Amino acid sequence: MFTKLVQHWIKLGRWIALLRVSLMAGFLLAVVAAPAPLAHAADCQSWHSVRSGETLFRIGLKYNLTWDKIAKANNLSDGNKIYAGQSLCIPARASQPAPSQPSGVPIITITAVVRDQTVTIAAKNFPSNQKFEVRMGAYGTLGIGGILVGSSNSGNGAFTATYTIPAGLKNSSQIAIRLDGPQGYYSYNWFWNNSTN
Repeated sequence: MFTKLVQHWIKLGRWIALLRVSLMAGFLLAVVAAPAPLAHAADCQSWHSVRSGETLFRIGLKYNLTWDKIAKANNLSDGNKIYAGQSLCIPARASQPAPSQPSGVPIITITAVVRDQTVTIAAKNFPSNQKFEVRMGAYGTLGIGGILVGSSNSGNGAFTATYTIPAGLKNSSQIAIRLDGPQGYYSYNWFWNNSTN
């Protein structure tokens, strides 16, 4: 009986030793395999846990940052490769405030036309303090690829501006006008090339 008890203790000791080695190996593997943090916590205003279907662009809108700043803070070479559950550093903003988001869809309304000379627009619901390029093109093009006629700063999100009709569009009966911003916001409209009051 004493011999059986000793054999039992020896087997139990081997199991305990094996368990210790397994736990130690698992711990070391977890420490070695754990990814190093990509950003210093001091550089991050917060951390964002990616949800299914989110993109860096949408996450950037939430924090008033451009998607490329988030990609850079997280050492992402491909901004399209983020995964649900991934934790992203949201970098601290510079001292300059980020533009506010518009309260609705950016809209441009034609308020006056001087045939073959100028068009005046009223813009609203634009993100604030951004430079928008203004293009004019043939009717039906939505102004895409049109002639650059100027730029306007959106100020507080609503503004009025007058632009010269380019020589290539004079004598056109209808003209498309488009405003494009740096963060993907745009608006377009068209007008009759007839003088209005």
